[in-house]
Amino acid sequence: MVAGLIPAQGADVDLHVVLGFRAGREAASHNVYISSSNQAVIDGTAAVTTVTEASYGPLSLDLDKTYYWRVDEVNEAETPTTWQGDVWNFSTREYLVVDDFEDYNDFEPWPPAGEPDRIFDTWIDGWNVPANGSQVGYATPPFAERTVVHGGKQSVPFLYDNTTASYSEVSVNPGNLAVGSDWTVGSPKTLVLWFYGDPANAAERMYVKVNNAKVAYSGAQVSLIRPIWTQWNIELAPLGISLKNVTGLAIGFDRAGAVGGTGKVIFDDILLYREAPAIPSEMIWIEAEAANSISAPLQIMSDVAGASGGKYIQVARNTAIATANPPTKGIATYTLTVKGGTYVIRARIAIPTANHDAFWFRIQGATVDRTLHTSGWCQWNTVAAGTTWHWDDVHSSQSFPANQTVNWTMSAGTYTLQIAYMDVGDVPPMLDALMIVKVN
Repeated sequence: MVAGLIPAQGADVDLHVVLGFRAGREAASHNVYISSSNQAVIDGTAAVTTVTEASYGPLSLDLDKTYYWRVDEVNEAETPTTWQGDVWNFSTREYLVVDDFEDYNDFEPWPPAGEPDRIFDTWIDGWNVPANGSQVGYATPPFAERTVVHGGKQSVPFLYDNTTASYSEVSVNPGNLAVGSDWTVGSPKTLVLWFYGDPANAAERMYVKVNNAKVAYSGAQVSLIRPIWTQWNIELAPLGISLKNVTGLAIGFDRAGAVGGTGKVIFDDILLYREAPAIPSEMIWIEAEAANSISAPLQIMSDVAGASGGKYIQVARNTAIATANPPTKGIATYTLTVKGGTYVIRARIAIPTANHDAFWFRIQGATVDRTLHTSGWCQWNTVAAGTTWHWDDVHSSQSFPANQTVNWTMSAGTYTLQIAYMDVGDVPPMLDALMIVKVN
C-alpha cells in the first residue's frame, strides 16, 4: 500500500468513497483525475477537480466498475508548477443489498430478550387479512429459515394459501431497509432475487411488484416445485417507474386456475446489479428414479420425506461395496441430450451413514478436465455429508488437488449418463435428483 493512500491500491470500495492521499511538501493544491478509463487518467483527459485538502469526495460511483485516479501536486510559485502523480485504481462493489434477511431475529417484545427485529414486522403479510393468503416467516421461533440458505446464515420462508384467497402477497417499504428508496444509486439496472421451491408446492403464478409495477415470473413454473436455488432477474427499465423514489416492493402468488393451491417458497439475497450475473443458458433436470434402466442391487425408494417427485435411488443394504472398481450391476442409465458446451453435474443427495458417501458417474463420449479412475468412470467420493437432502457438485477423487469438480465437455447431441453405486453402509447413500448445468 502506498503510504497515506485511501482506498488501498486495488481495493473494493463503497459507492460513496472518500479518496485520501499524502500531500506533497510544497503543494498548494491538488488536481485529482478520476475515470473508469485508465488511458484517460494517464493522458490527463479525465475529469479533473482541484482541491486544497488531501482528500476528495464523497464520490458518486457506479456499481461493479474499476476506477483509475491520480493526484498531481500544484504550486504556481514553484518551478515546475506541477508534479504528476502515479495512477492508482480501485473497484466498486458488485451489487447493493435490498434484503439478505441476515439481520432479523426471533426476539419477542416480552419478555425482553434484546431489541426485536422480526421479519414479519418489516415484511407485511396477510396474517390478519382474509383476502391475502400469505405468511412470511414461520409461526414460531425461529421465524427465519436456517437450513436452506443461499448466502449467509438465514433466509426467509414464504407460505402461500390461495385455496380461499385469490392471491398471497408480502410487501415492504424499501425506505425501511438499508438500501433506501433511491434505487438510482450506483446506476443499477436489474433486480435479482433467489428462490427455492418445494416438491409439495402447488405451482401458483409468482410475481414481483415494484411501486405497483407488476412482473410475472417468466421462467418454468416447475421451478416452484424444484428444491434448488433459482435466480430471477428483473430488468428495471421496462417497469417504467421512477427509481428515485421506490416506496413499495412486493412478492406474491396469484391463484392459478379455479381452485388455488398452497405451498412454501424460500427467498434469499434480493439484490440490485448494474450488470447482473447471467442465468445458465441450459439446465437439464433429471429425477434419479426416472432412468431408462436401473439394475439391482440399485433400487427405487419412496420412504424418505422431501424427495423430489417423492422417490430416490439407493443400493440395497448388505450389498458388497464397490470402491475399487465400478460394479457391473447396480447401474442406472439415462439419456441426456445437450446443446453443446461444458457442463457440471449437481446431485441432490443424503448421506445417512458417515463415510459411506460415494457413487460412480460416467457420460459416455464426453471429455473431462480432471483425472478419472482407470476404468474411465468418475469416482465421486467424499460427498458433502448430511442426513437431510442437499446438493453437491460431482467431483473426481482422483483429481489433484483431490475432489475438484469435473467439467464435462460435449458437442451438441445425445449421450448416455450412467450412475453406479459404490458405498453401502448401514443406511446407504441416497440420490434424489440431478442437474446438468452448462457453465461455458
